[in-house]
Amino acid sequence: MKKMILALSTLVAITSFSIVGCNKNIQEPILKNNAIHRDEEFGGAYIDISIDAFNKLGFKYGDSLDLTFSNNVKCEDIGYYSGYYVPAGQELVVAYPGYSYIKYCINYGDDVYTENNFDENTKVTITVNKSGKYKDIEETLCIKYSDDINEYPSKEAFANFREIRTGHLKEGILYRGASPVDDSRKRTTAVDELLEEHNIAYNIDLADKNTEGSKYQVHSYIEGLRNNDKVLFLGMGAAYKTEDFTSKMKTLFEGILNNDGPYYIHCLEGKDRTGYVCMVIEALCGATYEELIDDYFITYQNYYQIEKGSDKYNIIKEIHIDEMIRFVFGFNKTTDLLMANYLSQVNSYLLEEVKLTQEQIDAVQAKLSK
Repeated sequence: MKKMILALSTLVAITSFSIVGCNKNIQEPILKNNAIHRDEEFGGAYIDISIDAFNKLGFKYGDSLDLTFSNNVKCEDIGYYSGYYVPAGQELVVAYPGYSYIKYCINYGDDVYTENNFDENTKVTITVNKSGKYKDIEETLCIKYSDDINEYPSKEAFANFREIRTGHLKEGILYRGASPVDDSRKRTTAVDELLEEHNIAYNIDLADKNTEGSKYQVHSYIEGLRNNDKVLFLGMGAAYKTEDFTSKMKTLFEGILNNDGPYYIHCLEGKDRTGYVCMVIEALCGATYEELIDDYFITYQNYYQIEKGSDKYNIIKEIHIDEMIRFVFGFNKTTDLLMANYLSQVNSYLLEEVKLTQEQIDAVQAKLSK
């Protein structure tokens, strides 16, 4: 695994996790021979220690870490962050808010667990490469949100719920937001009410394979959709360029073709996986660069109260949203995003990678566009 050095001007804000355990009184923190586990949903390696325990050892957000695995894999100069603050395709150790563990992974990339032939017997030792090397990045991009509805200006903002009105999309046809079934962020009641208020007819769940487990709260409206076979469970990870992801994208588009709207698209928070999928659909329906930016940024306004035009907005736009657009549409660093042909690019993606026919692509476009 090659050494990664992150430049702030090329960073992308996103998400994943890692772990630890040892004597917290030592001057240089170290985690020795800790077990790891595979993240079955997103890929990557959970390290068998809590975020709090890891940090109490002396590791700090913004540190550069070295990870040495018992199968002789060594990963050097890996940033440790409280969120996914690296570009797509780069390694990180992440302690994402709301989760009890940290994780080593590649942001939106290949599964480090399988790529490095880790197994249940693999152990990891973590040490500090350079303390505070990425502190400026951590402090610039560290943003957190509340799960208390009383701290938001509206139910819609709390649920990150909105109608998408970009390009030539029909009015009242496509909505996006947080999960109506996974209650780990306490939003399912609000989302379920909004689904009913907007007469959602087909729910596209990017995150879940089903709704079995203690974290799920299935309310009356979404239960009615599920009972009528109007909920599509896709269980998509965040490795957007994998065959598994693109095959599920095909299923998603087939679901739109075979069912009437209004449609609701969500993952857990309605941010990253939802943002990726919605960019593809919006571009297919004629969205411009400015429209893609504006719709994506509403999530930052809803969750973090970051205003358009602020210093924080400009940083996030440059190092996250612009980089996300390049990643989604396969543009290189020299592409002028303002002048790029998004419709042509997304049509090629759907044909060549998702494996839809041109007839299917045209039919989806006709169904969603005015």
